[in-house]
Amino acid sequence: MRFTSRNVRRSISSALLAVLAGCAPPGHGVAGRWQLSWRGRIGTEQATVVLQQRGRALSGSFGGAHGGLPLSGSLDGTKLSFTVDFPGPPGYRVLFSGVAQADRIEGTAQPQGVNGSAFAGHGGEVAPDYYTWSARRMAP
Repeated sequence: MRFTSRNVRRSISSALLAVLAGCAPPGHGVAGRWQLSWRGRIGTEQATVVLQQRGRALSGSFGGAHGGLPLSGSLDGTKLSFTVDFPGPPGYRVLFSGVAQADRIEGTAQPQGVNGSAFAGHGGEVAPDYYTWSARRMAP
C-alpha cells in the first residue's frame, strides 16, 4: 500500500471508528463466553461467565450455582477485574481480578466489605481472604 494522504486519512478514520465503537486494541479483547473455575468456601465451583466489553468497561453475567448474576468491571491492557454480588442471607460481593493471556485468564477472587483478613461465611466458618480462579474461553 502506498502512503498517500488519502490512505493515511482512511487509516486514521478506521482507527477512530474502532475507538468510538468501544473496540479494544487487537489482542486485548476479553468479550465472549468463559468457563470459570474457582476455589471457593465450599470447594471448587464452576461458572459460565459472559463478558461484554466496551472500551475498558466490562459488563456481563456470572452463571453458576447461584443462577445468573450481573457483573461489572474494567480492563486495563491484559489486567481485568469485575465484581459479582451473590445473594444471601447474608449476601456478599466478590472481586475477581486477573490477567488475560490469549484464551485463558488466571487470578484471585476476594470477598469485599468484610472486616479483618478473614471472611465469616454463611455457616460462620472462617475462610481465607482470597481464592484462586482461572477461566478458558469457550467456542462461540
